[in-house]
Amino acid sequence: MCEVFGLWILEDKSMSSLPGCIGLDAATATVESEEIAELQQAVVEELGISMEELRHFIDEELEKMDCVQQRKKQLAELETWVIQKESEVAHVDQLFDDASRAVTNCESLVKDFYSKLGLQYRDSSSEDESSRPTEIIEIPDEDDDVLSIDS
Repeated sequence: MCEVFGLWILEDKSMSSLPGCIGLDAATATVESEEIAELQQAVVEELGISMEELRHFIDEELEKMDCVQQRKKQLAELETWVIQKESEVAHVDQLFDDASRAVTNCESLVKDFYSKLGLQYRDSSSEDESSRPTEIIEIPDEDDDVLSIDS
């Protein structure tokens, strides 16, 4: 897929997946460096311009191609998206760190409160307590509706 325009050989690996764009295939990759040097020299002699000038001209022409412009737009959108996602990840990480510190602080406050009430705070999980029956003591307050049986 090495495209030749007149005597200009365009090689672009990144564009080969887009329709209408130029790319390298395995056959071009096997050309020896001497053959490439000879070809470059022939191009310089035939066109009367240096390889650097030729590259500059080719770059200008590539910039005019719709597929190149489309790819650059896609890459810019992707870069914006990646930056946004990285920012979101950093924000979520900060939220997790803040939540972890808040839980630790809350646990410290609860332990201190238990101590002030003369109670002993025990570290346990709800799974540890699920095997034991728990006693629930309900203390009615004045907001509770108490139904009288004597009515």
